[in-house]
Amino acid sequence: MQFRPCSPAIGAEVTGLDLTQPLSDQDKQTLRQGLIQYGMLFTRGHKLSSQQLVDYARGFNEIERYDTTMSQYLLATQPEIIVLSNIVENGKPIGVADGGKYWHTDRSYVAKPAWSSCLYALEVPHADDGTPLGDTLFSSMTAAHDALPQRLRERIAGLSAWHEYVFRFSARNDSMPGVAHPIIIKHPLSQAPCLYVNRGFTHKILGLPEQEAKDLMEELWRHAESEPFVYRHKWQVGDVLLWDNYSAQHCATDDYALPQRRHMWRTTIQGFPLQ
Repeated sequence: MQFRPCSPAIGAEVTGLDLTQPLSDQDKQTLRQGLIQYGMLFTRGHKLSSQQLVDYARGFNEIERYDTTMSQYLLATQPEIIVLSNIVENGKPIGVADGGKYWHTDRSYVAKPAWSSCLYALEVPHADDGTPLGDTLFSSMTAAHDALPQRLRERIAGLSAWHEYVFRFSARNDSMPGVAHPIIIKHPLSQAPCLYVNRGFTHKILGLPEQEAKDLMEELWRHAESEPFVYRHKWQVGDVLLWDNYSAQHCATDDYALPQRRHMWRTTIQGFPLQ
Protein backbone atom coordinates (compact mmCIF):
# COMPACT_ATOMS: atom_id res chain seq x y z
CA MET A 1 0.00 0.00 0.00
CA GLN A 2 1.26 3.45 -0.92
CA PHE A 3 0.00 7.03 -0.47
CA ARG A 4 0.43 9.45 -3.36
CA PRO A 5 -0.34 13.09 -2.37
CA CYS A 6 -2.69 14.75 -4.85
CA SER A 7 -2.30 18.41 -3.82
CA PRO A 8 -0.02 20.46 -1.57
CA ALA A 9 -2.68 20.99 1.12
CA ILE A 10 -4.96 17.94 1.22
CA GLY A 11 -5.57 14.46 -0.10
CA ALA A 12 -3.74 11.35 -1.25
CA GLU A 13 -4.45 8.49 -3.63
CA VAL A 14 -4.01 5.05 -2.09
CA THR A 15 -2.58 2.41 -4.42
CA GLY A 16 -2.01 -1.30 -3.93
CA LEU A 17 -5.29 -1.81 -2.04
CA ASP A 18 -7.81 -4.56 -2.84
CA LEU A 19 -11.04 -3.79 -1.00
CA THR A 20 -12.68 -7.04 -2.07
CA GLN A 21 -10.41 -8.80 0.42
CA PRO A 22 -10.44 -8.41 4.22
CA LEU A 23 -7.86 -5.91 5.44
CA SER A 24 -5.33 -6.81 8.09
CA ASP A 25 -5.24 -4.91 11.37
CA GLN A 26 -1.96 -3.36 10.22
CA ASP A 27 -3.54 -2.17 6.97
CA LYS A 28 -6.45 -0.66 8.88
CA GLN A 29 -4.10 1.21 11.19
CA THR A 30 -2.03 2.45 8.25
CA LEU A 31 -5.19 3.75 6.56
CA ARG A 32 -6.38 5.48 9.73
CA GLN A 33 -3.05 7.24 10.06
CA GLY A 34 -3.14 8.16 6.37
CA LEU A 35 -6.58 9.73 6.78
CA ILE A 36 -5.35 11.77 9.73
CA GLN A 37 -2.21 12.84 7.87
CA TYR A 38 -3.75 13.73 4.48
CA GLY A 39 -7.31 14.69 5.43
CA MET A 40 -8.76 12.81 2.44
CA LEU A 41 -7.96 9.45 0.85
CA PHE A 42 -9.20 7.86 -2.37
CA THR A 43 -8.55 4.62 -4.15
CA ARG A 44 -9.72 3.72 -7.66
CA GLY A 45 -10.99 0.89 -9.80
CA HIS A 46 -13.08 -1.07 -7.31
CA LYS A 47 -16.21 -3.14 -7.82
CA LEU A 48 -17.66 -3.67 -4.36
CA SER A 49 -20.70 -5.22 -2.78
CA SER A 50 -22.53 -3.16 -0.20
CA GLN A 51 -21.12 -5.38 2.54
CA GLN A 52 -17.55 -4.87 1.31
CA LEU A 53 -18.01 -1.10 1.43
CA VAL A 54 -19.38 -1.28 4.97
CA ASP A 55 -16.51 -3.54 6.03
CA TYR A 56 -13.99 -1.04 4.66
CA ALA A 57 -15.62 1.92 6.39
CA ARG A 58 -15.93 0.03 9.66
CA GLY A 59 -12.15 -0.43 9.65
CA PHE A 60 -11.90 3.24 10.65
CA ASN A 61 -14.58 3.28 13.36
CA GLU A 62 -18.19 2.26 13.92
CA ILE A 63 -20.78 3.51 11.42
CA GLU A 64 -23.46 6.05 12.24
CA ARG A 65 -27.05 5.11 11.52
CA TYR A 66 -29.65 7.27 9.79
CA ASP A 67 -32.73 5.18 10.46
CA THR A 68 -34.71 8.12 11.87
CA THR A 69 -33.67 10.94 9.52
CA MET A 70 -33.03 9.45 6.08
CA SER A 71 -34.83 6.11 6.16
CA GLN A 72 -36.33 6.58 2.69
CA TYR A 73 -32.86 6.75 1.13
CA LEU A 74 -31.16 3.92 2.99
CA LEU A 75 -30.09 0.94 0.90
CA ALA A 76 -32.75 -1.69 1.51
CA THR A 77 -30.23 -4.52 1.84
CA GLN A 78 -27.67 -2.51 3.84
CA PRO A 79 -29.15 0.20 6.11
CA GLU A 80 -25.68 1.50 7.00
CA ILE A 81 -25.53 2.97 3.47
CA ILE A 82 -27.27 6.11 2.25
CA VAL A 83 -27.92 6.37 -1.49
CA LEU A 84 -26.88 9.65 -3.13
CA SER A 85 -28.35 9.99 -6.61
CA ASN A 86 -30.29 12.18 -9.02
CA ILE A 87 -31.92 9.09 -10.60
CA VAL A 88 -35.72 8.85 -10.49
CA GLU A 89 -37.46 5.47 -10.77
CA ASN A 90 -41.23 5.02 -10.91
CA GLY A 91 -41.63 8.72 -10.21
CA LYS A 92 -39.57 8.64 -7.01
CA PRO A 93 -35.93 9.62 -6.38
CA ILE A 94 -33.81 6.63 -5.40
CA GLY A 95 -31.49 8.75 -3.26
CA VAL A 96 -30.58 12.16 -1.92
CA ALA A 97 -30.22 14.40 -4.97
CA ASP A 98 -28.59 17.40 -3.26
CA GLY A 99 -25.16 16.12 -2.27
CA GLY A 100 -24.18 19.27 -0.38
CA LYS A 101 -23.72 21.92 -3.06
CA TYR A 102 -22.26 24.38 -0.57
CA TRP A 103 -19.13 24.28 1.60
CA HIS A 104 -19.80 22.30 4.76
CA THR A 105 -18.55 19.83 7.34
CA ASP A 106 -20.73 16.76 7.84
CA ARG A 107 -22.69 16.74 11.11
CA SER A 108 -20.88 19.68 12.70
CA TYR A 109 -24.29 20.44 14.27
CA VAL A 110 -24.12 17.60 16.84
CA ALA A 111 -22.06 17.26 20.01
CA LYS A 112 -20.00 14.39 18.61
CA PRO A 113 -19.58 15.15 14.88
CA ALA A 114 -18.81 12.38 12.42
CA TRP A 115 -15.11 11.71 11.94
CA SER A 116 -15.28 10.63 8.32
CA SER A 117 -17.62 10.13 5.40
CA CYS A 118 -17.01 7.46 2.76
CA LEU A 119 -18.33 7.65 -0.83
CA TYR A 120 -18.30 4.90 -3.45
CA ALA A 121 -19.02 5.93 -7.05
CA LEU A 122 -21.33 3.58 -8.98
CA GLU A 123 -22.30 6.00 -11.78
CA VAL A 124 -20.58 9.28 -12.70
CA PRO A 125 -22.17 11.89 -15.01
CA HIS A 126 -20.18 13.04 -18.04
CA ALA A 127 -20.35 15.90 -20.52
CA ASP A 128 -20.74 15.16 -24.23
CA ASP A 129 -16.95 15.29 -24.67
CA GLY A 130 -16.44 12.68 -21.94
CA THR A 131 -15.38 15.08 -19.18
CA PRO A 132 -16.58 13.83 -15.77
CA LEU A 133 -19.07 16.11 -14.01
CA GLY A 134 -20.13 16.45 -10.39
CA ASP A 135 -16.62 17.05 -9.01
CA THR A 136 -16.22 17.37 -5.23
CA LEU A 137 -13.95 20.04 -3.74
CA PHE A 138 -12.07 19.51 -0.48
CA SER A 139 -10.35 22.18 1.59
CA SER A 140 -7.83 21.59 4.38
CA MET A 141 -8.79 23.20 7.68
CA THR A 142 -5.37 22.51 9.17
CA ALA A 143 -3.74 24.45 6.34
CA ALA A 144 -6.40 27.15 6.65
CA HIS A 145 -5.68 27.45 10.38
CA ASP A 146 -1.94 27.64 9.87
CA ALA A 147 -2.36 30.40 7.27
CA LEU A 148 -4.63 32.61 9.42
CA PRO A 149 -3.36 36.20 9.64
CA GLN A 150 -2.14 36.99 13.16
CA ARG A 151 -4.81 39.66 13.71
CA LEU A 152 -7.55 37.18 12.81
CA ARG A 153 -6.00 34.43 14.92
CA GLU A 154 -6.00 36.75 17.94
CA ARG A 155 -9.56 37.91 17.28
CA ILE A 156 -11.07 34.41 17.27
CA ALA A 157 -8.98 32.98 20.11
CA GLY A 158 -11.36 31.51 22.69
CA LEU A 159 -14.52 32.16 20.63
CA SER A 160 -17.13 29.51 19.90
CA ALA A 161 -19.62 29.25 17.05
CA TRP A 162 -23.15 27.84 16.96
CA HIS A 163 -23.76 25.02 14.47
CA GLU A 164 -27.31 24.14 13.48
CA TYR A 165 -29.01 21.96 10.87
CA VAL A 166 -32.58 23.18 10.73
CA PHE A 167 -31.91 26.86 10.02
CA ARG A 168 -30.74 25.91 6.52
CA PHE A 169 -33.26 23.24 5.61
CA SER A 170 -36.51 24.03 7.38
CA ALA A 171 -38.42 26.42 9.61
CA ARG A 172 -37.01 26.61 13.11
CA ASN A 173 -38.09 23.69 15.25
CA ASP A 174 -36.86 21.61 18.17
CA SER A 175 -36.26 18.35 16.28
CA MET A 176 -32.52 18.95 16.00
CA PRO A 177 -31.16 21.48 18.49
CA GLY A 178 -27.84 23.09 17.61
CA VAL A 179 -24.54 22.93 19.43
CA ALA A 180 -21.57 25.19 20.16
CA HIS A 181 -18.03 24.27 19.09
CA PRO A 182 -14.80 26.25 19.39
CA ILE A 183 -13.88 28.13 16.21
CA ILE A 184 -10.47 26.51 16.51
CA ILE A 185 -10.71 22.87 17.58
CA LYS A 186 -8.05 20.33 18.42
CA HIS A 187 -8.32 17.33 16.13
CA PRO A 188 -9.50 14.55 18.47
CA LEU A 189 -6.90 12.10 17.17
CA SER A 190 -3.89 14.20 16.13
CA GLN A 191 -4.44 17.24 18.42
CA ALA A 192 -3.61 19.49 15.44
CA PRO A 193 -5.50 22.81 15.46
CA CYS A 194 -8.21 23.08 12.79
CA LEU A 195 -10.46 25.94 11.72
CA TYR A 196 -13.99 24.73 12.45
CA VAL A 197 -16.62 26.99 10.91
CA ASN A 198 -18.45 26.20 7.69
CA ARG A 199 -20.88 27.99 5.41
CA GLY A 200 -23.39 25.15 5.54
CA PHE A 201 -24.10 24.86 9.25
CA THR A 202 -22.33 27.59 11.25
CA HIS A 203 -25.18 29.87 12.27
CA LYS A 204 -23.63 32.50 14.56
CA ILE A 205 -20.63 33.32 16.75
CA LEU A 206 -21.40 33.40 20.44
CA GLY A 207 -20.85 36.60 22.37
CA LEU A 208 -20.70 38.93 19.36
CA PRO A 209 -23.31 41.37 18.02
CA GLU A 210 -25.25 39.87 15.09
CA GLN A 211 -23.73 41.96 12.30
CA GLU A 212 -20.19 41.66 13.64
CA ALA A 213 -20.65 37.88 13.87
CA LYS A 214 -21.94 37.70 10.29
CA ASP A 215 -19.00 39.72 8.99
CA LEU A 216 -16.51 37.58 10.90
CA MET A 217 -18.11 34.33 9.71
CA GLU A 218 -17.98 35.51 6.10
CA GLU A 219 -14.29 36.40 6.47
CA LEU A 220 -13.52 32.98 7.96
CA TRP A 221 -15.57 31.14 5.32
CA ARG A 222 -13.81 32.93 2.49
CA HIS A 223 -10.45 32.11 4.03
CA ALA A 224 -11.39 28.43 4.52
CA GLU A 225 -12.50 28.14 0.89
CA SER A 226 -9.36 29.77 -0.56
CA GLU A 227 -7.73 28.08 -3.54
CA PRO A 228 -4.37 27.24 -1.87
CA PHE A 229 -6.14 24.88 0.53
CA VAL A 230 -8.39 23.16 -2.05
CA TYR A 231 -8.22 19.92 -4.06
CA ARG A 232 -10.83 19.19 -6.76
CA HIS A 233 -11.67 15.51 -7.18
CA LYS A 234 -12.81 14.29 -10.58
CA TRP A 235 -14.78 11.13 -10.00
CA GLN A 236 -14.37 7.84 -11.80
CA VAL A 237 -16.64 4.81 -11.49
CA GLY A 238 -15.14 2.56 -8.83
CA ASP A 239 -13.67 5.38 -6.72
CA VAL A 240 -13.86 4.92 -2.95
CA LEU A 241 -13.11 8.18 -1.14
CA LEU A 242 -13.03 9.16 2.53
CA TRP A 243 -12.47 12.55 4.13
CA ASP A 244 -11.77 13.73 7.66
CA ASN A 245 -14.55 16.06 8.81
CA TYR A 246 -12.37 17.63 11.52
CA SER A 247 -9.59 18.71 9.19
CA ALA A 248 -11.53 19.22 5.94
CA GLN A 249 -14.56 20.87 4.42
CA HIS A 250 -16.12 19.79 1.14
CA CYS A 251 -18.48 21.06 -1.54
CA ALA A 252 -20.24 19.24 -4.39
CA THR A 253 -20.46 20.92 -7.79
CA ASP A 254 -23.83 21.24 -9.50
CA ASP A 255 -22.97 21.03 -13.20
CA TYR A 256 -25.05 18.05 -14.37
CA ALA A 257 -28.70 17.06 -14.77
CA LEU A 258 -30.66 14.09 -16.04
CA PRO A 259 -30.20 12.23 -18.32
CA GLN A 260 -26.65 12.58 -16.89
CA ARG A 261 -26.84 10.09 -14.01
CA ARG A 262 -25.02 10.20 -10.70
CA HIS A 263 -25.25 7.29 -8.26
CA MET A 264 -23.17 6.84 -5.11
CA TRP A 265 -23.26 4.95 -1.85
CA ARG A 266 -22.25 6.70 1.33
CA THR A 267 -21.42 5.55 4.85
CA THR A 268 -20.70 7.88 7.76
CA ILE A 269 -18.08 6.97 10.35
CA GLN A 270 -18.63 7.84 14.00
CA GLY A 271 -16.53 10.56 15.59
CA PHE A 272 -15.43 11.91 18.93
CA PRO A 273 -16.28 14.85 21.23
CA LEU A 274 -14.58 18.12 20.33
CA GLN A 275 -12.61 20.55 22.46
